[in-house]
Amino acid sequence: MTGRWGWALAGLLALPSVASAQQSGSSCDSCESCTAALSRDSAFADLRGDIDASSATTCVRIAGRGATFDGHRHTVRGAAVGVEVAAENVVVRNVQAQEGGVGFRVAGGRAVTLLNAVVSDARVGVRIERSNDVRVVRAVLARNRVGVSMGADDAGQCARAMPLASTGVVIVRSRVEGGGVGVAACDAMPVLTGNTVVSNDHGVLLGEVQAQGAGARGGPWDACSCAPAPGGSAPGTLLLFSSGCGGCTVHESWLPEERSRGAVIRARSGGADGGVDQARFDAHIRHCGPEVVDALGVPGCVPNYACPASGEVWKRREGDRELAIDRTVGSPNDVVAFSEACRTAGRQGYGRGGRCVTAALRSNTLCGNRLGDLRVAGPLSRWGSVDDRCGVVEGGGAARCARTCEGVELAAVSAPVPAAARPSAPAIPSIEEAPSDAGAGGFRPSVAPVTGGPRSLGTAVWWEIAGVLASAVGFGLWRRRRRS
Repeated sequence: MTGRWGWALAGLLALPSVASAQQSGSSCDSCESCTAALSRDSAFADLRGDIDASSATTCVRIAGRGATFDGHRHTVRGAAVGVEVAAENVVVRNVQAQEGGVGFRVAGGRAVTLLNAVVSDARVGVRIERSNDVRVVRAVLARNRVGVSMGADDAGQCARAMPLASTGVVIVRSRVEGGGVGVAACDAMPVLTGNTVVSNDHGVLLGEVQAQGAGARGGPWDACSCAPAPGGSAPGTLLLFSSGCGGCTVHESWLPEERSRGAVIRARSGGADGGVDQARFDAHIRHCGPEVVDALGVPGCVPNYACPASGEVWKRREGDRELAIDRTVGSPNDVVAFSEACRTAGRQGYGRGGRCVTAALRSNTLCGNRLGDLRVAGPLSRWGSVDDRCGVVEGGGAARCARTCEGVELAAVSAPVPAAARPSAPAIPSIEEAPSDAGAGGFRPSVAPVTGGPRSLGTAVWWEIAGVLASAVGFGLWRRRRRS
């Protein structure tokens, strides 16, 4: 293929560096086949259908370092443990669990990411045990006895003065509703950012954790903002995923102007050369901005931006072919505004040195929990709090919420809506590539249906490019499955 589309396609062929350490993907459809597929280092496995695991002790166990498990919104039902992670640098995305004992268990894991996990009607939604740097991103946990448990008993309660066992737990933009205890942190000091915890018996319980020393061992910790990041990125740095394709070139051409206006942006080095810098950036964003990588393979999804300090991204996957948008980006002005919001989040939540996390509770809504929204053993001041909305706060002195719960809608809690039954997502901008687009301000958004077929040459080419990209990052299987 030659001409400008051939060049754009060649640029996207550089993207396998996102998964360069991964083996070619495989599909699985049972507890046994998924466990076997994910036992190897750097494995990539797609769940092909729902699993009835009512007779299983642990259905899927992930032991391979660097493994990725994509559930494509399929359900593991009835297992004592639906998915267990016992390795490092693992990503589990788009997996649902229903009923049974524990939906997701992270035991002895490190740098583990749970993205779009959905658990309903289980004893525990997510259980974290003796693990470091676990990130729970955009989970939906409904009607579980305990939503997220870190050292809690089966009733979600904490023993007194427990030693710190799990460090660097971060829960981002998740929803916990209709259960017994929403979040119980007994042997961990998590960072909670942008979560909604409503209509449970108890909302968030923060135990009296015995933490000593500096860094992760001394209190709340967020490795994505506290540990060294690629290129020396500090908290509040906006990350631009750039592959060198035409649309990315447009955004890269904006960078000098944006930076001259004070925007703090770290861009992935584009092009087909790969190299150490790309590998470091990709490893960082895979864990700290997983929605960006998860959106690859859907038309109009390159480039993309992520802010680890706030958990916001430009575009993220809602279904196999649907997107949602946290921050609109259609011009340099929009990117500068996104960077300013990201920098503000960094200033509000993070400092320097051993007490890197200065506000472990940020921008959460803790409302309508029948027996209390927030309970703290020991002084609440050590957790810090910024822009939270809550009602009843027990222990730790005065409430430290910036806003009350007035106006918060507490809808009746119901089962998560299957992806197939969801209404179509609104149209999103899709980048029409052309040589004239390369200049600053040359971004030309066009309306493209993300759930339908191509409507224009630019969108059609995006479909072609997305097919190649999907194969590169493991989405080829679901595309073939949808055609069958």
